[in-house]
Amino acid sequence: MKLEVAKPSDNPTILEFYKGFPLKGVLELKVDRRGDFFAPYAAESDRFRTYLLKDDQEQLQGMASFIIKDVLIDGKISTVAFGRDLRISNNRRAIIEWADHFVPTLQDITNTYGAQYFFSALNMTETSALNTFVRPRNLKRVLPRYFNYRHFNLVTVHGRFPWARNPLPQLQIRHGSSNNADALIYYLTQKNIERNLATYWDSYSFFKQLQRWRGLKIEDFLVAFDAQNNIVGCCAPWSADGIQEFVPLDYSLKAHNFRQFLKFGKLLGWTRPLTKPSYRLQLEEHLQFQYLTHLFADNEDIFESLLWAAFERARSRDFLVYTQPRQDLIYKRPLSWVCAKIPHGLYCMVPPDQNSPEFLSPSNEAPISFEGFFL
Repeated sequence: MKLEVAKPSDNPTILEFYKGFPLKGVLELKVDRRGDFFAPYAAESDRFRTYLLKDDQEQLQGMASFIIKDVLIDGKISTVAFGRDLRISNNRRAIIEWADHFVPTLQDITNTYGAQYFFSALNMTETSALNTFVRPRNLKRVLPRYFNYRHFNLVTVHGRFPWARNPLPQLQIRHGSSNNADALIYYLTQKNIERNLATYWDSYSFFKQLQRWRGLKIEDFLVAFDAQNNIVGCCAPWSADGIQEFVPLDYSLKAHNFRQFLKFGKLLGWTRPLTKPSYRLQLEEHLQFQYLTHLFADNEDIFESLLWAAFERARSRDFLVYTQPRQDLIYKRPLSWVCAKIPHGLYCMVPPDQNSPEFLSPSNEAPISFEGFFL
């Protein structure tokens, strides 16, 4: 078998191969990239590379992608690569040979893009992926070591219980505009530079990122102001429709019960339902939701007030999705809301010939910046 770098002309082949690997966890999901496999990568960075493992008949047997970004780590700009979309066929030879190619791909990314560190986010409910990468049984294989860097939750917000109350109804929440753009960018960058893996730290890097997020504008931001007209929180609801969508194929028993509760809550005006699995609909209909991007708040009440504003302004069937690092208790899901969470782990992949970086030390408690779309 041979390993090669994907070209734009490989797009149809990759899409056909990729759709054969649904995401499995509490929900079984098909990832639909609407005809352009590389579109989500382009929304994150202008540097990315996909490797293809092909057999002697040129049939695709495996693939993996790396998105390269400049991020802040301990206050310094570092180049890191995020591993994404590793898919290997059940062919035993493909599994064995991919293990032989994995470390050389990391070295190639380092040589080509100057990547200093490698990261990968794993769904903690996907036990097969954890066993394959984090807890490999065959210790003789030359594979990178996985160090758990941070735990975070992917939180989904589906509605409110009848006793829910907006904690700060007097809080002014306005859309972003040219009048408050400078203050908003200053607020965002000051919040972001306190976090590791932040992808923007000044106005230039902020607008560079914003331009890649299709359809997202300053006017889409929800900005919270206090009585002195100071910004105390913000978020930017954003839909990735047409870039990357998720089609539910099946629900676990736990997820099925939750979906039934949401159907009941919708009758009472509490909640918004989840899409039926495709085998029930006899067609593929994606989950309807919006990411809460660029989410910052000075305290829990401001955060919940932003949730109220974003939920009221969302489309009638959309639920909300955001990431909550475990140590960021400000963004913990409010008890008066109908929410679910999927635990994730952010892992640092260290090649076997390198020492673990200093920022992995348990004494380093800096929070992380990681958008839900980057999963």
